[in-house]
Amino acid sequence: MRWKPGLRWKPGPTWKADLRWKLAVALEVAALIAIWELAVSAFGLANPKQVPPPSEVWSAFWRMAGDGSLGGNLAFSTRNAVAGFLLAVVAGIGCGLALGSSRWVRDIGGPPFWTAYSMPRIAFQPLLVLWLGFGAAPKILIIFLMAVFPIAINTMDGVRGVPPSLVKAARVYGARRLTIFFKVQLQAALPLILTGVRMGVARAMVGIVIGEFIGGSQGLGYLIFRRSADFDLASALAVTLLLVVIANVLMALVSLVRRLVAPWYAEGLS
Repeated sequence: MRWKPGLRWKPGPTWKADLRWKLAVALEVAALIAIWELAVSAFGLANPKQVPPPSEVWSAFWRMAGDGSLGGNLAFSTRNAVAGFLLAVVAGIGCGLALGSSRWVRDIGGPPFWTAYSMPRIAFQPLLVLWLGFGAAPKILIIFLMAVFPIAINTMDGVRGVPPSLVKAARVYGARRLTIFFKVQLQAALPLILTGVRMGVARAMVGIVIGEFIGGSQGLGYLIFRRSADFDLASALAVTLLLVVIANVLMALVSLVRRLVAPWYAEGLS
């Protein structure tokens, strides 16, 4: 039994409970795949051309991996995603810290920030292509725009949610403003910052597809578009599911980092 500020008394999560949850998720996914396969292949409840069974999707995945079409497009999307997402992390955390820790910055920068957040960023992609051309720049920018706002908002909420008593206690012990910011506010906000980064990962995956759907000539999003246009839905689904797997793996890694650097927050959510 352990006590944490703001939480009720409860036993900490055990590895057995975590293992049971992971096994339950794996069984659920396996059951859904089996039902999908049986519904299409065995019972004929859907047209295999319109709803390819998992066996065809799996075959299409390895076919694309073998002919090189998957590897080259994956490399292109990865380069753009890494560039756009890293820019989003740096800008989002910086913007969130500024908006959350300074009322002066919040009063001046808050209105344009929330205005930009309310804009339909997907609708900007055709304009970005016209302004920046058909290269990597508009794709990196749309990934940045999709990922930066959840990071910034969670960072801002994390800083503003620091209990005032912690700040007052630090001042009583003679801590300077910068020391309070880095040792108290930033440390307390770290779990929500990482939550924003995890949300940004999912949004970045959406940005990849959007950026390569419009004005793209390569990448995973373009591959989905081309294979769908050719009625090769098994290949389109294979690439889509690949993006889902990549997003979930990356989000799991961010969650692992959060669990390591802020175990009290991760346990509180368990």
